[in-house]
Amino acid sequence: MKRDHTLIRRLLFCAAFSASVLAAGASRAASCCRVPAGTVVQVELAEQVGTTTQKAGDTFALRLAAPLIVQGHVVLRAGTPGMGEVIQASKPGMGGKAAKLVLAADYLLKDGRRLPLQGLQLGAQGKGNVEAAEVIGISGIVLGPIGFVGMAVQGGNVDFPKGTKAMANLADGVVLTSLGRASRRDRALAAAVSAPAEDVDAAIDIPPPPAGQGQVVFFRSHTLLGTGQWFNVRENGQALGKLTNGAYFIQTVEPGLHTYTATTEPEFKDSLKLQIASGETYFVEGILTKGVVIGAADLTPSDRVSFDKAAKSLKIASAQ
Repeated sequence: MKRDHTLIRRLLFCAAFSASVLAAGASRAASCCRVPAGTVVQVELAEQVGTTTQKAGDTFALRLAAPLIVQGHVVLRAGTPGMGEVIQASKPGMGGKAAKLVLAADYLLKDGRRLPLQGLQLGAQGKGNVEAAEVIGISGIVLGPIGFVGMAVQGGNVDFPKGTKAMANLADGVVLTSLGRASRRDRALAAAVSAPAEDVDAAIDIPPPPAGQGQVVFFRSHTLLGTGQWFNVRENGQALGKLTNGAYFIQTVEPGLHTYTATTEPEFKDSLKLQIASGETYFVEGILTKGVVIGAADLTPSDRVSFDKAAKSLKIASAQ
């Protein structure tokens, strides 16, 4: 009888120990994953968005395109819903100007909790009279191929089709519950997001912005068109810098919505809206359109790769 009691006690001890190990493992899995601010995620449009139907301030549905994996655990599944905002939706205008569409990712939604996104916007310019459509990413990440098929429609309007992908990053650090160990497919999808960017030999070093601020790099590639012509980039009427042929300048700004304008003679004005995030660097290319009016200024969302390609012929703009 005593032997039976001893055996029972041992069995109960083993059961309790196993339960505690399992509980500890579950607890670690549940709170395993601290995701730091700035973690890169890939999102995609859950609906078509374009200048024919949307206007500035409209929201649109997006979703996570690839799972977010931390310490081997999936913490956000592909398909996690979110929302974005139309920052600018300009229709085709005078001087051969094409439509312009700039979108920003706002947040992902996890169990009713908003996870703010920042650091990257989806921007494009329609075909207009002469220019090919471009899909490029502010903050130095290319969002899609140049001349994205089906993006620009007749008349110079811009449409991003459902499924268009872009990169963003989490604005805040967060602890997320594990949804299970990552599968081989999960890891393959996540690896595509974290793949290193194309190595471009940059001739100009761009330091990060001061703490708590963002910055915009305005540049104008050196071309034969418009030699001798220049235009000022302004915000709220104040001149920020002069873009001569082959010039660039860096503007440090407070986070938030900014509207930049460029004017040439005669008074053809172009504008571009950007949602600036703290700690991020944005690139904007100033060009001269080749449409009905020769030499009309145009501000176009750009990326680090395009800046680096133009860097060999760029010089810092003269101070205002």
